[in-house]
Amino acid sequence: MKKQQLSFLLSIISVFCSINIFAQGTIKGIIKDSLENEPLLGAEVRINDLQGNFVTGGATDFIEGVFNISINAGTYEMVCSYMGYASNSQSVTIKNGETTEITINMAEEVNVLKVVTKTASRFETPVGKSSISLDVVKPSLVENTNATKVDEVITKVPGVTVVDGQANIRGGSGFSYGAGSRVLLLVDDLPLLTGDAGQPNWRDIPVENISQIEVVKGAASALYGSSALNGIINIRTAYAKNKPVTKIALFQSSFLNPKRAETAWWNRNKVIVNDADESAPLASDTIAPAFLSGRNGYRKPMELGLQFAHRRKIGKFDLTLGGNYFYQDSYRMGAYERKYRFNSNMRYRFNTKVNIGANFNINYGQSASFFIWGNEMPLVSPFFTTGDTVVNDIYVPIANSITESVIFRVNIDPYFTAYDKKNGKHRLQTRYYHVNNQNGQNQSNLSNLGYAEYQYQRKFKINSSFFGDFKFVTGAVGMYTYAESQLFGNATYNIVNAAFYIQGEQGLIKEKNSDNTKLSITFGARVEYNRIESPDSVQVDPTQAGLILNPEPLSQEAKPVFRLGLNYELTPFTFIRASWGQGYRYPTIAERYITTQIGTGFTSLAIRANPELQSETGWSTEIGIKQGFKIGNWKGFADLSGFWTEYQNMMEFTFGGGDPQQTGLGNIFFQSVNIDDTRIRGFEFSLMGTGNIGKVDFNVLAGYTFIAPEFQNWDDSVKGPVIQALSSANYNILKYRNVHTFKFDIECFLIKKALSIGLSLNYNSRMDNIDKAFENIIADPSWDSDVFGLGYYRQNFNSGEFLNLSARIGYRHSFKNSSKNEIAAVKISVVGKNLLNQEYMIRPALVDAPTNITVRLDVEF
Repeated sequence: MKKQQLSFLLSIISVFCSINIFAQGTIKGIIKDSLENEPLLGAEVRINDLQGNFVTGGATDFIEGVFNISINAGTYEMVCSYMGYASNSQSVTIKNGETTEITINMAEEVNVLKVVTKTASRFETPVGKSSISLDVVKPSLVENTNATKVDEVITKVPGVTVVDGQANIRGGSGFSYGAGSRVLLLVDDLPLLTGDAGQPNWRDIPVENISQIEVVKGAASALYGSSALNGIINIRTAYAKNKPVTKIALFQSSFLNPKRAETAWWNRNKVIVNDADESAPLASDTIAPAFLSGRNGYRKPMELGLQFAHRRKIGKFDLTLGGNYFYQDSYRMGAYERKYRFNSNMRYRFNTKVNIGANFNINYGQSASFFIWGNEMPLVSPFFTTGDTVVNDIYVPIANSITESVIFRVNIDPYFTAYDKKNGKHRLQTRYYHVNNQNGQNQSNLSNLGYAEYQYQRKFKINSSFFGDFKFVTGAVGMYTYAESQLFGNATYNIVNAAFYIQGEQGLIKEKNSDNTKLSITFGARVEYNRIESPDSVQVDPTQAGLILNPEPLSQEAKPVFRLGLNYELTPFTFIRASWGQGYRYPTIAERYITTQIGTGFTSLAIRANPELQSETGWSTEIGIKQGFKIGNWKGFADLSGFWTEYQNMMEFTFGGGDPQQTGLGNIFFQSVNIDDTRIRGFEFSLMGTGNIGKVDFNVLAGYTFIAPEFQNWDDSVKGPVIQALSSANYNILKYRNVHTFKFDIECFLIKKALSIGLSLNYNSRMDNIDKAFENIIADPSWDSDVFGLGYYRQNFNSGEFLNLSARIGYRHSFKNSSKNEIAAVKISVVGKNLLNQEYMIRPALVDAPTNITVRLDVEF
């Protein structure tokens, strides 16, 4: 009897199972790029019921871009999404026991409010729904402006300034000579700041293989750590698509004479550096290497470069290759570059859930850097043809201040990505970054950085008419740096950084029959630990041979930081956001322990160590509104934001020492110090849009930024005079900031987009405040500071205010086969920079380039 009961029970179960199977169907499909007709790997598929409630979902595999989902028979809404593409929504009907096959074509997102980024939240988020200010730069702007380094193109982003290689956002930093950065540079979500100095090497970034640049404005330490106190610049490199692509570019730049032709040292019969004696060696004898010399025995300014990129798929293997050669003879006498770079991205897709990869980049070459001008040539008629006139040698360095280098830098970035059964994403990212700079003047440095980060992401589906999806990310970071350098007193240093972070984002107020939510709330936290092991005794003053006891040879510190963000979709085109985030930055080895000397004799400038330097903390808050618009054929967005940032114990390099007018450079020194508590307030307006007038298409990017950078504890009777003694301004304003900046870039396309014409304008207001010692410096104390030196130059020529106008034109011709598919293309471009030939400087004593013209040839096949 028991056997009969068991048999009957099994029969019932079998019937129910067969009914259940029979009541199900399958939807199988492939998602493709509508233009290039190639699969999109990892695209998300959501299947909702007709009331908009989530039923099931999946993703296309990482091999062929296909998906396969079993579901009960019925009619559903299927929503497909992919980063950088417009969402695709359509109705599907599933029949019992049948497989429904479908091909979905998705187009790139043209609505700038919906361009997707990952940097601000680690999740794919449309720009309009970000709770913090974020701008996106497409690779076409890099190519069309012939930007040989990324910093040349990010300066077109409103609120972003680069001062002598150091990026700052909305006045968050001043001038820091190659050490420390409050803006974190990322390449594919991994930090690319040197382990010892915390500085970006812009020449390491493969401009030939960029897919997108994302700029986050405001404190992002909760997700990214110490160096993200002021913001993030994240460069995403390009991956292979189904159709192999090869690109080759060749360019050459020529420099015109400056507006004051007498400052063009390359046209003179003789150039003498820091010596009125006719028997002194000519500058041409001190410039190395000596090849490609001009008629006067030294080279004329020029730049040329060759770069290539190749991307292809080989079965389950994705391969990207890139290379670059850059040659420069600078308009700054004695400075040059000869750089070779090679890079590769490799990825292997085992199956739909697991892939591994490794990216690497090698940069090798020679260069010479120019730190500070000479600007000291009085009554030069014995040598020049200008008569008894004063020539400000703005492009000639102080004697013996040129530093030649042989550099070798390499980063290798293995990674592993896997998806679990609940569609949680596990990612392990690692980086090894080796920097070996063999510098002259006892300034060589070596560092090895190892970085590892484990990250887990998951999106929790919530079946609710009010709550949307909950996005969760958590991770742990470990970083170790070994550094040794002549710059750091010929000592070795060990640095350890460890962190744990967590962030959640909850959507609220779900729209009817949609997955979209009106309100999103973001909360994040991070605990960071820093440790530096340094020698018991260190050198502080490069002019003194003795050592002093290190007050803190083992320095360690841990701090938590938090962030909170809100974004509310008032209308489908109006987004209101608010954010608050804490920041924290630990001093780098270079900021604490650098000790070196630039130049010799009374024209030398010392850079001193400060082993007592403390970490800085701060917070940043912002409220803004992003308004999308569509007027006729024009669409885009306008963004208005107000921001407030405060720092405690802010670190900055600053001048100290005696009176430069009495001693020349003498006992003037440069040192990183905790200047005080500071505050930066301001607002920013930006505009981005696309449209057409008749058959002419336009792209527009513009923005205005106002900042009020000041000390929090300013007191005219107490602290004011102390600060004023070190500053060139007589009121409360931080150094090396421009209060007003305006950016404008427009590009139009004609003749079926074959012809492109662009115009770019950058305006910076006067830099009111710099180091007073810097302004008073003259190379010879016997000369009159009313005729020579930076103070005289700022009063009579340029004080940091400038209007830089650039233009570009290009024509692209494509070759097509009989099926009208493009098989190759050639583009010729001409780019003109500083067309007004304005004599200007962003950093004092470092005048920027005169008018220069670039001709560029691009070939793609």
